[in-house]
Amino acid sequence: MEPPQHKYEFIALDVFLALQKPLWHFEALCRDAPEAKNLEVFFPESTTHGGNHLIPARKLCLQCPVRYKCLKDGLEEPWGVWGGHSPTQRRRISSALKKGSSLIEASKAIDARSRDAR
Repeated sequence: MEPPQHKYEFIALDVFLALQKPLWHFEALCRDAPEAKNLEVFFPESTTHGGNHLIPARKLCLQCPVRYKCLKDGLEEPWGVWGGHSPTQRRRISSALKKGSSLIEASKAIDARSRDAR
């Protein structure tokens, strides 16, 4: 695909890319939050701090109106924070779903065990 040459081609590309995203992306708090401009917040390089590296993302996610839609879309993602949960937490949620829990129940069970979710 050749890069756009004309301003209308750029607009068409922007519209095309926007249509590729789920609608919940436009309602997510992280879309406009100043702290989310740093990708390290949601995709931290370090995972050796006992979960403390998740706190900035989780604080935002816990208030987000589309948190569970984000979590659902991110369940199989191997990296980052999705719906306020780390990859390890998402694997536990996926396991709970296979056992019959709902997404919200499984997420809340993980939150109950997380100090930063209170």
